[in-house]
Amino acid sequence: MPPSPRFLNHRSFATAFAAEHFLASAHRLRRALKFNPNWELQPRVPIGTPGEGGRWMLDRIGAVLPALYQVGRVAVMRLLGAARRLAPNLRRIPRRWDSDAQPDEDSYDDDTRRISADSKQRFGHPVIRFSTERELRRMLGPAGPGREWHHVVEKRLAGRGGYPVELIHSTDNIISLPVEVHRRVSAQMSMKDDAFRNSIRRFEMEKLSFGEQYDLGLELVEKTLKDFGYDPANF
Repeated sequence: MPPSPRFLNHRSFATAFAAEHFLASAHRLRRALKFNPNWELQPRVPIGTPGEGGRWMLDRIGAVLPALYQVGRVAVMRLLGAARRLAPNLRRIPRRWDSDAQPDEDSYDDDTRRISADSKQRFGHPVIRFSTERELRRMLGPAGPGREWHHVVEKRLAGRGGYPVELIHSTDNIISLPVEVHRRVSAQMSMKDDAFRNSIRRFEMEKLSFGEQYDLGLELVEKTLKDFGYDPANF
């Protein structure tokens, strides 16, 4: 039996109050997860804001994905729509890299700063850039039945070697590959290769320019597709 309230000292009362507060927060989180599976994408108004503190920002222009550059909800939906429309076209091998022919900052729209009107790797389609791999996967959705998303230039280089995260996590650097092809390519990147002085392929490749890594990555993908009996032009 719990002790009578008259025997609770100040410290016991504070502990009990903190426990009740924690349980209440846990119940609120549980309800959020049940009724709003995208709860973490919809931040709350900062506590202390008069009349608004703690409320979901779902229907406000300020509703943003944490990884986005504080763009409004309309821009988030625009980015999501563009990504889902583009996703089926990522099943094709892109063109070789030409660093002098990439979209510059002025070609990206003002609303999201993530969507370019032109892609030199996939002619006729936009370039979409993402701040994290998680954002990329959430926006693009699944790669397709029996497929996985593959980074041509390895994702572990995001933010390293002078390569911006959004350069690595962009739709120009992503391909939807059959699972067995993707896993074979990943395994070969960890193997010693005669073409790289019998050194581990990935460690030698990362010494090269982005464009060189990109083209070598595409060559490995195409060779592996053929090894598994796929036509690189239509897989």
